[in-house]
Amino acid sequence: MSTAPWVLVTGGARRIGAFINQRFAQAGNNIVLHYHKSETEALALKTQLEQNNINVVLWQADLTFPETLAQSFADLLTQVPHISLLINNASLFEQGSLLESSLEQIQAHLNVHLTSPWLLIQALIKQVPMENQSCQIINIIDANLAHRYTSKSAYFIAKKALETLTELAAIECAPHVRVNAIAPGYVLEALDTTNSPLDNKDVNILERKVPLEDLYSAIEFLSNNHSITGQTIKIDGGSHLQCPSYMLKS
Repeated sequence: MSTAPWVLVTGGARRIGAFINQRFAQAGNNIVLHYHKSETEALALKTQLEQNNINVVLWQADLTFPETLAQSFADLLTQVPHISLLINNASLFEQGSLLESSLEQIQAHLNVHLTSPWLLIQALIKQVPMENQSCQIINIIDANLAHRYTSKSAYFIAKKALETLTELAAIECAPHVRVNAIAPGYVLEALDTTNSPLDNKDVNILERKVPLEDLYSAIEFLSNNHSITGQTIKIDGGSHLQCPSYMLKS
């Protein structure tokens, strides 16, 4: 088995997660390919990633049920010697105002965006004694938390909690493990296309979507700069400064 570092990106079989995995594989890293329901996409991506002469381990886990996560992660570590980078990327992005959100919807968003990342951070730290650790954690939040997702309250509140988790984890995991976050703006069309921009001038003050490559370069920067922890980098074309017009549409 390759001695290259292992990277785990939750929600890594599709969209942003798949792109990040592709770039890390091209850089020679081994990949833990996490997925929930996207088995077909995960298998296809595994084949593609292995063309970079790296190892890929599939890991199926439902982050909406964190009760099973500790055992599932323990099983994963029987196949992977040590995870060097955890990126909490998996996400839900569902419609629902604060007064209309169901208990199931609230719990699902909190489990995916807060509880499961929290438990994964705990599990990562327990891999080996902390003084021997060589790992990092990067959480993916949302630059538009600077505004208010009134139509997606469960998502907004859960992502805000992940932002706080980033800072608290940075304190507790120091000095041996760094914890940071990136906050993308408009990168890809949402699967729920409600209120999606019609053209680039609706996206942000730079009037252009954020390229996927810019997300990876920010992750790469955080990985290589050993003096940064507890920080969030906004990669959003300035949308945190001025609420994008598409978010104001009914």
